[in-house]
Amino acid sequence: MERTFYSVIEVVVATCMGFGVLDLNKKFLLYTEEWMAVAPYERPALTKGYLFPLDKKPARLPGFHTCVGSGGERQTPEWYQEKGIEMIYEDPVTNVNIEKQTLQTQSGKSLKYGSLIIATGCTATRFPEKIGGELPGVHYIRDVADADSLIESLVVYYTVIDKGAKKLVVVGGGYIGMEVAAAAVAWNLDTTVIFPEDHLLQRLFTPSLARKYEELYEQNGVKFVKGGMIKNLEAGSDGRVAGVKLENGSTIEADTIVIGIGAKPAVGPFENVGLNSTVGGIQVDGLFRTRVPGIFAIGDVAAFPLKMYDRIARVEHVDHARKSAQHCVSALLSARTHTYDYLPYFYSRVFEYEGSQRKVWWQFFGDNVGETVEIGNFDPKIATFWIDSGRLKGVLVESGSPEEFQLLPKLAKAQPFVDKAKLQSASSVEEALEVAHKSLQDGATI
Repeated sequence: MERTFYSVIEVVVATCMGFGVLDLNKKFLLYTEEWMAVAPYERPALTKGYLFPLDKKPARLPGFHTCVGSGGERQTPEWYQEKGIEMIYEDPVTNVNIEKQTLQTQSGKSLKYGSLIIATGCTATRFPEKIGGELPGVHYIRDVADADSLIESLVVYYTVIDKGAKKLVVVGGGYIGMEVAAAAVAWNLDTTVIFPEDHLLQRLFTPSLARKYEELYEQNGVKFVKGGMIKNLEAGSDGRVAGVKLENGSTIEADTIVIGIGAKPAVGPFENVGLNSTVGGIQVDGLFRTRVPGIFAIGDVAAFPLKMYDRIARVEHVDHARKSAQHCVSALLSARTHTYDYLPYFYSRVFEYEGSQRKVWWQFFGDNVGETVEIGNFDPKIATFWIDSGRLKGVLVESGSPEEFQLLPKLAKAQPFVDKAKLQSASSVEEALEVAHKSLQDGATI
């Protein structure tokens, strides 16, 4: 039987669509393939507070339903009911008929749409089964069910007498790897992080900055295997994962392994909408329109024009998910025609569990291009400034004050000319930010 709606939204990641649909009179259907009947939530929590031990005040739903992270309403199932938005779970869309404007789902439902917004996000990159990627004890984190499965394993280890004998291996030195490893410290596990690069978070951190964070992790008992190339995951006599075999012939023992090696845009049945061959995902314009009239894509899955840097980008971040949803819906239902102008923003918060001696929270805005100036001793503050052709392009600050964090996007957006020598001579992060702020006030902007 075919069901007709004015607009259909298929959602896998939390894209905060509620901000865009509060005042609409049209009927909305929110469709999800989440294999639990859970209203949309903010996924960054899954590798941060959600992984804390049960006695250290972990985050739990409904605490991080969208859109609490940006100060909005908590969109619980009751919220969607009140707004007249129908929720359908555990029934992924398997096909789209562009000519007939219909969707088919796994259960056989046929759904007619007027406008379709694709907000499918990403799926975790997995190790192939032939090298052990699906062995019992190997975990990937992309949804609540994944995180619950990992926690179930950790609870067993946390309650045994010989805690130090239980070994956790984290594969990947990016955001997921850093956040999972920090949470593992709270569980008192023997934790090793393996990654092929020379240092942590290589796509953003400078070697010097990475070393500061690596030392902090090492002080908390985390071990690193840098430049580690994995050959395969090995199983024990019970069939569970037992270790990681490296290309150099060595083996690292493991009771549990978490794979955090990135994500792929969840294009699914929407390939015929038009893909981007460079950055992946579904190609859209500055209003999030695909090449097919009436079909839009937002969030992690969208390859969009990054206006201020004049390039096509795909951004995997909750901030972009929220803002792209707002911009898309506003453009769809109003006369708005100005293109999306996004400022790249990344952050991480780790070691924030109850009883932690050092909480870490850094924020980055802009573009990490050009030469760098690093100020501060990581005690707790440190700042890195990226300067290209005399202009400040990007800035990262660890443990900043609310006022300092609020300054960062202004600096990155304006890209002022900055005196590199003055920055280098600054005796503190506060003084360096003041130098940058003065450059901004002087009006030397694009």
